[in-house]
Formats: sequence, C-alpha cells, structure tokens
Amino acid sequence: MKKLRVALYCRVAREDTFRLEAQAAELRWYAERNGYTIISVQAESGSGLTLERPALAEITRAVCAGEVDVVLVKNLSRLGREWGMVQSYIGLLNEHKVTLLCVSEGLEISNRNLYPFFERKKTECP
Repeated sequence: MKKLRVALYCRVAREDTFRLEAQAAELRWYAERNGYTIISVQAESGSGLTLERPALAEITRAVCAGEVDVVLVKNLSRLGREWGMVQSYIGLLNEHKVTLLCVSEGLEISNRNLYPFFERKKTECP
C-alpha cells in the first residue's frame, strides 16, 4: 500500500515560536504515528483573515504540483478565521484530490464531505 504524502501547516496569530514548534511537533507525531510520509512542514505567524500567507502559499504550491495527498492542520481555524475563505481553500484541495485532516477536531474533509475519523489512532501525545 502506498504511503500518503502529507504537508503539515501550522499558524499562530502572533509571533510565538514556542506555540509554532508545539503545533509542528504534534502534527509530526500524528503523521508519523499514522504512517504518512512528511514532505513539507510549513509554519508562520500571521492573521487568519487572509489566505495571502507565505507558508500557506508553499502548501498551495505543493498541492497544485500534485506533491501532496493530505494537508494536516491542528484545527480548521489554522487555515483561516472566515468560513467562506476556508471553504474556498477546501474547494482548491478538493480539485486536486487532497484531503484535509484537522487533528484536534477529528475531521477529515475530502471530496466536499466532512467525516469524523474516529477509526484513526488517537492523537494523544506520548
């Protein structure tokens, strides 16, 4: 079975290296525990009111280039704070057959559907 390629995306609103590193560590741990191949880890500080963010642009580039099967975030609000904007980004992921996993909420968003992913391993930290 082919290992899924995952891009990790972390964002905090204000400069906070500790919280960014903690988010990245949690996502990396989750990806490794579930057998994903991590191809990119992007982290940044900035507003969730726009999609115009450098690290998110790098995730988008990888998605559009077909390098990613899954985008992994701590929670949906890391993508953005405005639902219409987030829906637009989810639409882009769907166009490229990329699944969005929101670890804290236990959501899998793919092909315009939302699924809880209880069958996956728990996201407790070691």
